[in-house]
Amino acid sequence: MSKQNSKQIWIVDAFTDKPYGGNPAAIMIVEEFPEDMPQIAMEMNLSETVFVKPLKDRVDHFHIRWLTPTVEVKLCGHGTLAASHILFQENLVKGNRLSFESLSGPLNVMRELTPSNSLVLDFPLQPVSDQLDPKIYAEALGLTFEEQSRIIEVVRAYDDVIVVLDDSSLVQDLIPRLDKIKQMTDALSIIATAQGGLGKEQSSSYHQYDFVSRVFAPIDGIDEDPVTGSAHCKLADYWMKKSGKTELLAYQASSRGGEISIHIQGDRVHLKGQAVTMMAGKWLV
Repeated sequence: MSKQNSKQIWIVDAFTDKPYGGNPAAIMIVEEFPEDMPQIAMEMNLSETVFVKPLKDRVDHFHIRWLTPTVEVKLCGHGTLAASHILFQENLVKGNRLSFESLSGPLNVMRELTPSNSLVLDFPLQPVSDQLDPKIYAEALGLTFEEQSRIIEVVRAYDDVIVVLDDSSLVQDLIPRLDKIKQMTDALSIIATAQGGLGKEQSSSYHQYDFVSRVFAPIDGIDEDPVTGSAHCKLADYWMKKSGKTELLAYQASSRGGEISIHIQGDRVHLKGQAVTMMAGKWLV
């Protein structure tokens, strides 16, 4: 392939200020969306590969699409954070705000002018709704018969299901049955969550968080998503209603781990985090 036709690609760890933490995403900025986007995403084999196309109708305006190794998704927080990080890093944005067109409507991102260089995602708040029978979800999460009583409630959350447990250490220690989750037809992912820190036996520094969570999405080709911005569009609504707070600090307790600051304004939720560029290269196919 000629050098002129190659595309730049980056890998960014999102929702972290340290390498090898948070959630990695691949970012490709394109003039037109390539026909082989699914193959590129499968080749990258990350929880998200993000394609960004600049739009000429106004300054700092883009079209964004997110693909897992198997499907295109409607909303992705860590991929949007990672893409915004690259757009600012490569001086492709003139101001400190940018906007995206997406399958979930308009999305906005603001860069904070602070030493941390945090980015704030302006996303739709996705309200939780019906309560569900916990039995099938207890089995999917691998809970023992005795542990099943530790489910506080199960609620529908847009296109996902939130399972609320009585202790954050149980969330951290879950060994889900991914085969059972994959068979579900009523949810794209299961979000396990609990109030507070990471349990009595864990470092006390984790008790600063309002809630913790883990996200399992094998239907989308992601056994466990390390840090999931879109899940926090639902978790924000759930924990706001339970706590009465519109500002929350969350921790996603995957093996990589990641922190998200949350601020709810009406029907929008602001998710704040940092990102680290891990790799820059060229796609030659």
